Amino acid sequence: MRGLKSKGSFWGAVLVAISAIACSDAISERELREEAMTQVATGLTAQDRIDACLEDPRVIAGLVDVEICAGADIFFRETFEGNGRTCGSCHPVDNNTTLDVPFITALRQKNPNDPLFVFETNPELAELETSDLLNFAAILENVDGFQDPTNRFVSRTVNHVLSLATSITPDPADGTPTPPLERTGWGGDGVGDGSLRAFLEGAIKQHFPKTLERRPGIDFRVPTEQEADLALAFQLSLGRLNELDLEQVRIFDPEGEDGRLAFMDPERGRCNVCHVNAGANFQDSGKNRNLDNGIRLAGSVNLLTHGTVNGMVMTDAGFGGAELDEPNADPTGVGFDNGFGNLTFSTPPLIEAADTPPFFHNAFKAFSNTPDDIEQAIRFYSLPAFNLSLGGQMLIQRFGTPLELQPENARAISRFLRILNIAFNVAIAKQRLEAANALAIGFHDHRADIQKRLMELAEVEIDDALEVLAQELDLYPIAEQRLNEAKAEIALGLAASSWSVRQNRISNAISRCLNARDLFGSNIDFVLGEGNLMF
Repeated sequence: MRGLKSKGSFWGAVLVAISAIACSDAISERELREEAMTQVATGLTAQDRIDACLEDPRVIAGLVDVEICAGADIFFRETFEGNGRTCGSCHPVDNNTTLDVPFITALRQKNPNDPLFVFETNPELAELETSDLLNFAAILENVDGFQDPTNRFVSRTVNHVLSLATSITPDPADGTPTPPLERTGWGGDGVGDGSLRAFLEGAIKQHFPKTLERRPGIDFRVPTEQEADLALAFQLSLGRLNELDLEQVRIFDPEGEDGRLAFMDPERGRCNVCHVNAGANFQDSGKNRNLDNGIRLAGSVNLLTHGTVNGMVMTDAGFGGAELDEPNADPTGVGFDNGFGNLTFSTPPLIEAADTPPFFHNAFKAFSNTPDDIEQAIRFYSLPAFNLSLGGQMLIQRFGTPLELQPENARAISRFLRILNIAFNVAIAKQRLEAANALAIGFHDHRADIQKRLMELAEVEIDDALEVLAQELDLYPIAEQRLNEAKAEIALGLAASSWSVRQNRISNAISRCLNARDLFGSNIDFVLGEGNLMF
């Protein structure tokens, strides 16, 4: 995250802000603008958002660039004159920017009229989604073209949008054509030229329309060039901006440290080849390589809805199907082509994986009586389907033997990945608390709502860390205690009647997070993006 501006610059900006607050007319104008910024916006221009962000304490304090602030407002609030959905509908800030079944179930109980469920409330959009959204957190995607949108579709889970700056540079060695310019979406082929910038317009057309005719200017509004630029800046500032160096990382938990070694060992795990340093990139190039891992060949108890073409049931074949008139792939070995694509999918990062299920594009789950957790996802790679896949065959050629992933190695690797995820959770919690602390010191009770929301979102990350900790027996019990103490301090800070008490509680919570973080290991250092401070 960016540091604060120089001391003189920062406090000078604060004095200017406080002076402006003294004017009642300025207060009225500012409050009206701030109220507008908290609502779903369809009438604000990109420049309106930039102007409002110039008065945001996070921008004044140098915590967030104005472009990232404005881009976040577009991402979370702009409906593009569509059906009410925003980018944040499928990428909510308080659920790791992804969807899972518990989140969807809770949201539907709380607000069945949320735009995410517009297909249930608007008859014209009844076929915008299938029941897979509610059952498996999988959304309907016309990735192979809109020629017949209610039949020619696939169901895919929702990628989180954390750490995109580290994961979307394509590896030309995977044999896919260019464009796409970047690896976006599960297929890695994105929309249009395949860039993250172009993905915005494709997402609006897919998920935001008022009717399934999807007429630009009628069913939705196309983003302006400036809006696309701002939304891009925000997305590239989410999550982490760096990769770890697993050769230098050390885990203080013995089984977790063994998992780190197994992750990198070609005989035990081979994970580091396709997910170097637990990211999304290939070891040889440091870039994202589209791969086939054979998940299409494994039996899943989560039976997604399939689209049809000419009455034939279709199967998702990944990259490169949008321009094809007829199926060209046989994803499941049925003996005839019933999919569009080349069978490969974009590789996701693993640092963020443990608390962002579902773990595969098709919500794969081997057994109905097992939890949807990272260990079960890793155990997929012990199934024959992986060694039969194009990716599995590539590793056999590389190392001379099939992967034989033993249960004890799968368990150790899952413990290791949970520890990385917990460290990432705590790092973001600390980042948000430090921002709230700086704002309390600099602005006192002005825009205390921003300080409090940062505190609440820090608590969300702490809750994620505690949930992942609970998936393991006897994993960092003292860290668990410290994180619960941090939550208690946050609660007291949120209830505080003055900024000084709130700031003191925030400071205490930061200390507890640091105490917990020091127990995990060494060299687990994340450079975090400014976008984590937006909501």
